[in-house]
Amino acid sequence: MTERRRRPILWIAGALVAAGAVVAVVLTAGNGVPGATAAAPPPTTMGAEWRSFRADVTGIRPGPDDTTLFVQVALPGKDPGCVREPRIEQIVEAKTDIRADVVYSTRPAAGGCQDKVPAELRLSTTAAIKDRTVILNGDTGNAWHKLGAGWGHCDRQGTCAPPADHCDPAWIGAAVSAAGAESAGTTRVCDPDWLVVDLLVRQADPPSRAVFRWSDAGWTSFAQVRSAGCAEIRAADPKFPVALCKTLPAPA
Repeated sequence: MTERRRRPILWIAGALVAAGAVVAVVLTAGNGVPGATAAAPPPTTMGAEWRSFRADVTGIRPGPDDTTLFVQVALPGKDPGCVREPRIEQIVEAKTDIRADVVYSTRPAAGGCQDKVPAELRLSTTAAIKDRTVILNGDTGNAWHKLGAGWGHCDRQGTCAPPADHCDPAWIGAAVSAAGAESAGTTRVCDPDWLVVDLLVRQADPPSRAVFRWSDAGWTSFAQVRSAGCAEIRAADPKFPVALCKTLPAPA
């Protein structure tokens, strides 16, 4: 395993440094903060100096090819002045692992930016990711492993097996990626046999609803619907339980 290089985490500029890899950052809006507008003025409570910090990583899902992963993070605050330049940098690829820092810039604020908002960053590598371990922000105790079709953590005994829970984020993330969605989507229903996720396949399209059934290989999509309730879902598969869809709102 390649020894991780010592490097500073605070950066003044938003330069991306990659060791043998190419990094592209996927931002949902306003520098990675959904609903934010980059041109909006910062709140008056903000400090003047931008500083960089490691982001809280909440998940990983497969990307569109074998050299890409989407890293899901929680960023501070809904105000556009809370965060800028969420990014992945300092990528180091080795035979058995991939290491990187997931960071963002913020300005200290008195009592502000306490809420967390989700975002996704694209991690791209030069070689196929395959079964290599992914270590983010030097957190070897919470390394990410390929578990079946998705990504997750091994258990305390070091067993790296697909999670037994079909609603585990590793399984759902793999299902969303297989549907070709540009974002992680919103899970509406999940039980051991059925999964319903609202997602954007393309940013320019209205939200749609992907419906999955469980099989030995994982979640398999059998319907894309755009209406509330059960009609379209049960038309595609009458076995889908009414109790799971009768109160569903329209996709959003």
